[in-house]
Amino acid sequence: MEIMIKDKLRTLRQQKNVTQEALAHHLGITSQSVGKWERGEGFPDITLLPKLALYFDVTVDELLCVDRARIDETIERYIKESRTYKQTGNNAKNLALWEKAYAEFPNDCRVMEELMYAINRDGEYPCPPEKAERIIALGEAILQKSTDTVQRENAIQCLCFTYKSLDKEKALQYADMGGSFYTTREALRCSTLDGEEGVTESQLYLRALIHAAALEASHMTSKLPFSHMEIIEAHRFAIDILKLLFSDGNVGYAVTELSYYYRRIALEYAKMKDAENTLKALTEDCHYAVTEATLQDMDYTAPLVNRIKQQKAGIHKNYTGNSCNIALNALENTHFDFVRDTEEFRKIVTELKKYAE
Repeated sequence: MEIMIKDKLRTLRQQKNVTQEALAHHLGITSQSVGKWERGEGFPDITLLPKLALYFDVTVDELLCVDRARIDETIERYIKESRTYKQTGNNAKNLALWEKAYAEFPNDCRVMEELMYAINRDGEYPCPPEKAERIIALGEAILQKSTDTVQRENAIQCLCFTYKSLDKEKALQYADMGGSFYTTREALRCSTLDGEEGVTESQLYLRALIHAAALEASHMTSKLPFSHMEIIEAHRFAIDILKLLFSDGNVGYAVTELSYYYRRIALEYAKMKDAENTLKALTEDCHYAVTEATLQDMDYTAPLVNRIKQQKAGIHKNYTGNSCNIALNALENTHFDFVRDTEEFRKIVTELKKYAE
């Protein structure tokens, strides 16, 4: 127990950013005593344990690491169960799960992070005030408590997105806490690694960059009243760069994005009453939606991504059903009424219904 508490004490003290002297002063003991505890050369008197635990905002059990293994095991079970809900898009059960975990472990940053994302997993924008308040409280608590880089980055991202519709200045403050595009963890790893490991890292980063560029082209069109053709051009760019990356047509789970981008193009052509191009885009949307519904684990085969494996179990979504369900819902838009009675449109609907969940 001495070995465990010495590491725990040092970690808690560093997280709270206090010196051994400051802790000793608070406890009314000498700094040499604190030093001995952290070196494993002694152990706090039992009467000091409640005061130490209160000072660091932990339980005595946590301080002594008595329950750490049980806590980790329990949280791991929550994470595993959550994974199944994310894969099926069951947001309600995922939220209920993390509310339960938070009631049990309110000071664990892993739990706070999962709950933060679960609260608004439906992607409501603007985020409802009562949800935003909770997300912000959780995100800021993580930044105060956590020293884990990825955890802190996730909190910053969530805070930025949440504040976006509430307080632009505050959102920008969090945005500026993010890393530079040129010094990302991924970019630095790519520049450091060589050989097969370096190639794999480069492919993963390249895929992420292409996906980000495609998404940004799409998002850009929502910021101003762009023309129909400008919106179409932005989404064709997104499609073209994805197809360039997956040059042999084996696009894996990029099918979901391609389905969406073709759907956006179809809508703009529909607004212009261009029946031929509307139906062409909807046919492509249908093709990729059906592909997503029947996709299995596989390896990418195009030269720029052939070190990457894609597993269905690693894909999370925030909606139930599959891309065919989403496409069918989109077809209810009244802008498609002028082609609704055509044979091509009916074929698309029939095909989507066949594979919808």
